[in-house]
Amino acid sequence: MSLNKNMTFIDHLEELRWTFLRVIILNFILMCIAFIYSNQIQDILVAPINNLGLENFYLQDIKITSPFMAKIIISLFSAIIISFPHFIFEVYRFVYPAISDVSKIFLFFIFIFSNILFLFGCFFGYTYLLPISISFFVRLIDQNVIFAPERVGYIFYSFWLIVVSGFVYQLPVISLILTKLKIINYEFLKQMRPYSIVLFLVLGAFLSPPDPLSQLLIALPLYILYELSIVISYFFRVKS
Repeated sequence: MSLNKNMTFIDHLEELRWTFLRVIILNFILMCIAFIYSNQIQDILVAPINNLGLENFYLQDIKITSPFMAKIIISLFSAIIISFPHFIFEVYRFVYPAISDVSKIFLFFIFIFSNILFLFGCFFGYTYLLPISISFFVRLIDQNVIFAPERVGYIFYSFWLIVVSGFVYQLPVISLILTKLKIINYEFLKQMRPYSIVLFLVLGAFLSPPDPLSQLLIALPLYILYELSIVISYFFRVKS
């Protein structure tokens, strides 16, 4: 069944139910696959620490349930990242028949753009944010202390940083949607630019080691995304 203007409210709910069901089923399948390959995925997450050349480093399980919880967390976050394009597609598929042809083109642009930005954000989070944040915390370690973080905590922190980075890169898409809904406009974004720059610099200082270059390398992509949001908001502005 597909969504259209002639469907009743109950029909819409039924279609929405099937949409959620497809998303849940795919996530469950991906979780099962990720559970099987959880050790390999863990090796990928640990690679940034291994590249730091730390001596006597290892992850440890403190609680008796930790081995199972580590695999569950790996499975859940892996499924979220991999299934994100499918989730956006389901949203696109749900509203597609009920909108105009012009809006369909606009919606297709959002679908492609959102997926590209999310995947690029996750890649940036893993290749840059995760290593420099770990490097920062490692610098605080006493030389007489063996660095052996809890495995569940490290895995959750790593995935959290990667996923948050992916969603932060949705800023231009969010700007586009809010502009079309007349909630914000490019004038508002231009007025908020100075505050945003300060926010990005503070965020860069918080996430990066205490050196200006690392701070700038985090703040600069966020600033570029913000400027891109202004351009997109202007291009897709609702003309009166």
